[in-house]
Amino acid sequence: MESQGHLVGERYRLLRRVASGVSGTVWRAFDERAAQDVAVKQPRLPGDPADETYRRAAHRLYREARAATRVDHPAAVRIHNVVVEEAPLDGLPWIVMEWVPGESLHEVLRRGPVPAPEAARIGLAVLGALRAAHAVGIVHRAVRPAKVLLGPHGRVVLTDFGTARAPGDDSPRGAGPAADLRSLGALLHTAVEHRSPSGPLDPLIERLRAEDATRRPDAEEVARHLEAVAGAVWSAPDRKEVIRSSATG
Repeated sequence: MESQGHLVGERYRLLRRVASGVSGTVWRAFDERAAQDVAVKQPRLPGDPADETYRRAAHRLYREARAATRVDHPAAVRIHNVVVEEAPLDGLPWIVMEWVPGESLHEVLRRGPVPAPEAARIGLAVLGALRAAHAVGIVHRAVRPAKVLLGPHGRVVLTDFGTARAPGDDSPRGAGPAADLRSLGALLHTAVEHRSPSGPLDPLIERLRAEDATRRPDAEEVARHLEAVAGAVWSAPDRKEVIRSSATG
């Protein structure tokens, strides 16, 4: 595990750890060429770097990270670069993303649930990012509150596409767009949990979380429902634009 001050790719200076989990560590860093803050994800893989299975997993991580650079939506985190660090870091790809100041939805929810219209606003933005990813064959696979950043001026950003499934990757089976929509339902449920009334979103959440994928609504129906519930709080032109982008995917 690298430490503060390490220079990744002879360009990105690690400043401080901001998150850590089983899939890796996220750093706030400084791009010394572009003179701007960035977020850098240092991936983590189990096993022995000398093992062929480990090397295949590292290559898959790189391929998936490169594929995720094609996702283009205001609510999808922008991936600037993918840097492979060789020994002693075992050839793993470091993912360089835009730095989004603010809090994660997970942090916000520690203070309590949010009103249904605000949850719908957030869900609509996340849906837009997912639809943009699905359009280029990318499945996120890790939609949850900790992966949703709430930035300045009401911006909502879905991050960590480095765990996404790229085109041509058949593992794990079943992790398609429908799985992302089900995770969105779980996220909405968490956002409004224990708040009464949260009625406007309850029918949608119940259908999104259905075990049987054929009972779940498609992305267009989800967008219409979320837009209707979110309408009470979305008024700024940039927010309307995100709604339009989400509806057209």
